[in-house]
Amino acid sequence: MTTMTLPRTADETPAQARGVGAWASRIGRFLGYSFLALVLGAIGFSLVIALLSAGAATVVVWVGLPILVGGVLVAHGFAAAERALQSAILGTHLPTPLPKQPRAGAGWVRRMLTPLTDPQRWLDSLWVLVNFLLALITFPLAITWTLGAIGTVGGPLATLILENVLPDADRSAFADLLGFTGPTALAIDIALQVAVGLLFLLTVGPVVRGLTALHRGVGRGLLSSRYEEQQRLARTEESRAAGRSAESAALRRLERDLHDGPQQRLVRASMDLARIESLTEKDPERAQAVLREAREQLGLTLDELRRLSRGIAPPILVDRGLPAALAELAAISPLPTTVEAPELDLPEHVEIGVYYVVSEALTNAAKHSGAGSVVVEVARIGEDVRVRIEDDGRGGAEMRTGGGLAGLAGRVASLEGRLSVHSPEGDGTRVEAVIPCAS
Repeated sequence: MTTMTLPRTADETPAQARGVGAWASRIGRFLGYSFLALVLGAIGFSLVIALLSAGAATVVVWVGLPILVGGVLVAHGFAAAERALQSAILGTHLPTPLPKQPRAGAGWVRRMLTPLTDPQRWLDSLWVLVNFLLALITFPLAITWTLGAIGTVGGPLATLILENVLPDADRSAFADLLGFTGPTALAIDIALQVAVGLLFLLTVGPVVRGLTALHRGVGRGLLSSRYEEQQRLARTEESRAAGRSAESAALRRLERDLHDGPQQRLVRASMDLARIESLTEKDPERAQAVLREAREQLGLTLDELRRLSRGIAPPILVDRGLPAALAELAAISPLPTTVEAPELDLPEHVEIGVYYVVSEALTNAAKHSGAGSVVVEVARIGEDVRVRIEDDGRGGAEMRTGGGLAGLAGRVASLEGRLSVHSPEGDGTRVEAVIPCAS
């Protein structure tokens, strides 16, 4: 059995078919949306304006307050319908801001009046007015342009039908005004109809896109702008909470490290010095040996204090900048480490954050990864800075509560950044932090 595929003509390519279909679908969706928006807008406008007007007129006798509450709640209902309408027809996501909640222990009157103190409820009411006026303009425009585009074919076809059905009818057309008669007048009329129809056909797409963008912009500005503000505020509060948690954890760890390390060594050095005093006359050789041990303990204490200070306020970062500070971290790391860090103009707190991320990641890699080498990359990406630490170790790193990576995530979150860890078993670990430079 032989299968034969017919070649496609130039005007039947799948891409063009999809393009024309998407174009027609977009126009059809907007016509449906704008019609529903006009109907709902007329109903919502009538109800909300009536309720708000009645409430404002009677507010002096307190009867108007419940009416005003009813008005803003009705406006909120129509705003919810608009969100659903744009999502279903235009594919636009308009998130709903969180409503204002009454204070704990508030009475029923205060709870009832809470919607009147919610800015979003009044934005919903303003949207009802603006959207209705907008639909009064956009729906007729969309209909006009669509009918004009259809007129590219429909106009000449209707003229030819009328000419054949009613050949003797008194037909007043533009060609008649120019003095043409007979077949010439008919040809001129058809040519003008095609030209005007083509003008509408070529511009109906951009016009519909513009009207769609206008409705989306108004909806986003009045119905969802406070949601974005609430999200920014929530991120800021989370960042502050993460910062406080990270600071508290860092202080506890510093206290533990000081107690378990330098403090113990200093206590031993103090005891050794006391022994030296008692041995100086009795056993000078033993005193010399104890003195050497005390000097070693003090040296180790100094090394530990330097290591701890690097996690608090590394002097080299302030004096020589981030690339030099990272190069020093690479130099003292037990693992061979390559650093790619250009000179970047970063805020001081961001530089400290990047330094801390690299320092902690290198420490974790040296302790747990079993890697042969580590690569550190720092780059500016738009308004953010990205730092990536990647090793070729055994992988399997997890972000456990109380672990080093969890503390690192908290430190990054306090800078409104995000931390990701990719560590498949047997394929190394990649720690990546992205910190906004305006955080």
